[in-house]
Amino acid sequence: MDTLTSTRPVDSGMGMHLLQKMGWRPGEGLGKDKSGALQPLLLEVKNDRKGLVAGNENSKARKPMKRPLRMSLDGKHPVSILGEIAAKRKWGVPQFDVAMEQGPGHAKLFIYKVRVNGMEYQPAIASNTKKEAKSVAAKFCLQQMGILPT
Repeated sequence: MDTLTSTRPVDSGMGMHLLQKMGWRPGEGLGKDKSGALQPLLLEVKNDRKGLVAGNENSKARKPMKRPLRMSLDGKHPVSILGEIAAKRKWGVPQFDVAMEQGPGHAKLFIYKVRVNGMEYQPAIASNTKKEAKSVAAKFCLQQMGILPT
């Protein structure tokens, strides 16, 4: 006779104590209308140490996931992309400096240069704002490194 399949229902323990505290008595159904199941659920007990397996699972058919070699560049700002690549390759933070600033106060033109991994990259294109000039310098650097197409 198997002791696990012929056990008697539980009549003590924390669960029984909580049910009795809420007003339940043995022999009553569970729920608001007391119309729930009277018999406890009978569960299959697993004795072996083999583990659970899904029917359609095949461990030999699994293929290792390959990480993409290139980062997703869609919709990202060039300065952000350059910073991520520098961090990933442990080059340190890219240094942006103003290389050229000329023109009257109301119509200045800017060229930035960027220093990454000991190399300086400076585009020949001047921009109307510092923000745009920084972006152009980062894009130029990424193009020279072969990360973005020219």
